[in-house]
Amino acid sequence: MPDDPSSSTACIVGAGPAGLLLALLLGRAGHRVTVLERSPHIDLDRWAGAPVLQPVSLRILEREGLLDQVRAGAGFIDSGEVRAPGQDVARYAYQELPDAPVPYALTVPVTVLRGTLLRALEELPGVDIRLGATVEDLPGAAGGRRELSVTDGQGTHRLSPDFIVGCDGKFSAVRELAGIPAEVFTYDRGYLDFVVPAPPGWGPQITMNFQDDAYVLTMPYPGDRLIVVWITAEERVDAALAGSFARFAAELTERAPELADIFPAEVTALGWEGIPRRQVQHHMVRPERWLDGNVLLIGDSAHAMHAFGGQGLNTSLQDAVLAAEGIGRAVGADGSTTALEELLRLRLPYVEGFQETQRRTLAPRPGEPARRNADTLPDFLRMVLGQPELRHLWNGVPAGAPAGASR
Repeated sequence: MPDDPSSSTACIVGAGPAGLLLALLLGRAGHRVTVLERSPHIDLDRWAGAPVLQPVSLRILEREGLLDQVRAGAGFIDSGEVRAPGQDVARYAYQELPDAPVPYALTVPVTVLRGTLLRALEELPGVDIRLGATVEDLPGAAGGRRELSVTDGQGTHRLSPDFIVGCDGKFSAVRELAGIPAEVFTYDRGYLDFVVPAPPGWGPQITMNFQDDAYVLTMPYPGDRLIVVWITAEERVDAALAGSFARFAAELTERAPELADIFPAEVTALGWEGIPRRQVQHHMVRPERWLDGNVLLIGDSAHAMHAFGGQGLNTSLQDAVLAAEGIGRAVGADGSTTALEELLRLRLPYVEGFQETQRRTLAPRPGEPARRNADTLPDFLRMVLGQPELRHLWNGVPAGAPAGASR
């Protein structure tokens, strides 16, 4: 890393999927980009979950020529079912949904997505990825132009990009160093996901099973397996993990008999020790603003949310497209952030509205009516197609390019 200030268009802090996609979009538009990642290496083998990417997000990957690579390592979903006790609430097929840009969804391991993006970035000489780099400070005035003080194995360096983009998670160091106040709400709803073999003939569908005090999601996973997600009271998750897997399976299928095929004797005999699993603590993060001078927040840094509704990674990837568009326009307009501010003006209410739907469902305040069962699902078509006001971005308008650059 050079001692003199960098001349890159953007310095992206965090090499998660959103940060890497933003680097790819800007790099392919001809911009110089530096990606800073605190970890000394990127582990593409560790189990890190596999969110469902909806058609709107898959269209973004398709535009960039990455969809086939991602699909090869993902679980395929062509339809879905929504169930409540004693009834089938809804059924849908992606190919029958109006205006869906891709007629299916995918369960994509985060490691597969990161690996695909990293391979694409290897082809871009203008993108520099620095591992083991920690942002120590953001010198400069609040609301004005800031630089970065970065420490790595070779010392401390000063970087001066046009934009600093925080993609460094719900406890973002960039957000804190920029002095951007944020509300951070901790959910007390437990979240557990685990992987089991798919029963014969299960099919490429996602099932959402609502109960009064729990939500069970099943979805395809690569290698003829299923991911099962259980959202319920945190103490119930703790108790389940402290007990036997067979007992947990029996209690789950007693309330939802349609899930019984997932837990034959040979699976329950594996025990928790033989089941890949994660227990996750979720937070809602709401910064006072996403843009402060030349500091921009996207993804979990801007709007961490619960997994309920499956929009965390989807909204983050869409943020990357919006950020690339806004940064490209700013660089092409002598640094004016007017266009970026307008895009954020449209984006914030939509994302915060989704967060509020999650909060009212999972953690109602005293006096608020509890929302239960399938009535709690957000607008499904918006989840599939993305925010209507910005749908043109996800579907194919390229990011603003610097003068003389082409994609």
